[in-house]
Amino acid sequence: MVTLTKNDIVRTLAEKYEEEIAQTRRIVQGTLDMILESLVKGEKIELRNFGVFKVVEQRARIARNPRSPKQEYLIPVRKVVKFEQGRVMEEKITAPSMKGGIQPANRKPGESKNEPPRVSGQASPQ
Repeated sequence: MVTLTKNDIVRTLAEKYEEEIAQTRRIVQGTLDMILESLVKGEKIELRNFGVFKVVEQRARIARNPRSPKQEYLIPVRKVVKFEQGRVMEEKITAPSMKGGIQPANRKPGESKNEPPRVSGQASPQ
């Protein structure tokens, strides 16, 4: 998997629009700052056909340490950023990956329903 960094975005845009890198960097950083400031204020960011960023509050919950299951921790209410993809992103990313649709799991006789179904070309678990 390749990672696209902010620096990559700046360089690509500067080259594409024949602008100076310093000016392009200020514009990209200004855009990101504006998005962050709006989210801090609790505003929703809607970028048509791309997606929507919004701040949602996660309720408090109890978590358990897997190394000592009896030990419980209270995770307090907190705010997180949620992203909902837009129509164009869904058409280009999600829809093509679902072309075959959802298929019933092919299980062999006697195979437990608790085991994940085997995928063709995948070695069986030992």
